[in-house]
Amino acid sequence: MEQRQLEFFVAVAEELSFTRAAQRTHAVQSTVSASIRALERDLGAALFDRSSTRVALTEAGRALLPEAKNALDQLETARAAVGGVSLGLRGNLRVGTLSGLTAVDLPGLAGDFRKRHSGVRLTMTVAAEGSSGLLDKLRDHRLDVAFVGVDTLGIDGIDLTPLATFHPRLLVSEFHHLAGSTSVDPASLQDEEFVDLPAGYCNRVRSDNDFRRAGLTRTIVVEVTDLTTVPRFVEAGLGIALVPPLRAEATARVVPVDLDPPATPWTLALARPATIPPSRALREFLDLVPAHTSTTSEY
Repeated sequence: MEQRQLEFFVAVAEELSFTRAAQRTHAVQSTVSASIRALERDLGAALFDRSSTRVALTEAGRALLPEAKNALDQLETARAAVGGVSLGLRGNLRVGTLSGLTAVDLPGLAGDFRKRHSGVRLTMTVAAEGSSGLLDKLRDHRLDVAFVGVDTLGIDGIDLTPLATFHPRLLVSEFHHLAGSTSVDPASLQDEEFVDLPAGYCNRVRSDNDFRRAGLTRTIVVEVTDLTTVPRFVEAGLGIALVPPLRAEATARVVPVDLDPPATPWTLALARPATIPPSRALREFLDLVPAHTSTTSEY
């Protein structure tokens, strides 16, 4: 088993494409394919299910992926120990994030990381399915780390590091009949129309669960994928919303109203696969996150 074989294997496993893997590793596709076939013969197991339309990891491939990545990381560590820090880090770091996230200064974080480790390529991804989609990508090893919203810190197969906790409350237009209220019972909101995120996004999941546990239903008339745009839709009178404090509220004609009893809070967390030790590049990235994370309660 050779280093280049492992590099080709990891590239194909992460890209799920021999063509993209060849481009990423600066090799011709036939070389990548031949190397993978040789690795499969050496291991006595198929690592990929191949068809004319898709490439997928087999059970053996899924088992090999974390070990291959760890082996490559150990080789990089060994080279750095011999050659000194001047060698620098190399490789790829795939980061998932939430649309409109402002609690973490992502451009500042990426810039800080790149200044220190210019040999590492950063890929920032937003999942159309929100936090649930990001968690699925982590489980499938399509991401190395992700910023996610969760209502529990106990998720099988995922290591979570909490960054901030947000407490949703009601947001209404300043012309809404509830705008002058000091607090509102969620049971009184059943006839209201709501603006919220799509199913799978943490804020939506949390609100749906709160209403379901209380035996209540609600009507969602507008779905948006960026939490920070919600105040503008509320301002336009399209509906009310259950959201944490948002910086975007400062420029919108909206009013926050407390809920009694309060809504269940949710947590912004750093998530990574629990079965794979973090690479050197990921450890360096994780170390920089706190310095670029806001200490306020606003999203």
